[in-house]
Amino acid sequence: MTKEKRFVFLSEDFYQRYPSSQYPEIEQKQTRPYIQVCVEINGTKFAIPLRSDIHHPHVLWTDKQNHCGVDFSKAVVISDDKYIDKMREPHLRQNEFDALRGKDFKIKQKMQKYIDQYKSAKITPEIPIHKVLLKYSTLQYFEEYL
Repeated sequence: MTKEKRFVFLSEDFYQRYPSSQYPEIEQKQTRPYIQVCVEINGTKFAIPLRSDIHHPHVLWTDKQNHCGVDFSKAVVISDDKYIDKMREPHLRQNEFDALRGKDFKIKQKMQKYIDQYKSAKITPEIPIHKVLLKYSTLQYFEEYL
């Protein structure tokens, strides 16, 4: 995978490695998988899903009115290229594509900020807002990479 942002789907290998029974915060839809935005930060590859019906601040909006965007709280680490589905090519809706065009740096910047917030929350998990962030973040499954 290059350092450039790309849109991908996660592979069946990824979902077998991270089953929903053990990793409930990882977004899994078998019938309509999430398109992921891939970025690399400090040598670690992340896949960040494009989602709808988002109601928290950890997002880069592609359609704020309809609560759609890049959801940093559900980012996963891509520790092996086999976790990227190379057989299917994602196709974004035009409005999402337009909203993300030229936003590579901003996506990386916001992902780094989210990682920093997560690490800060780990220091003081008793604070209610930190407790919520830690509970729903998928980074809890990938702390060794942070």
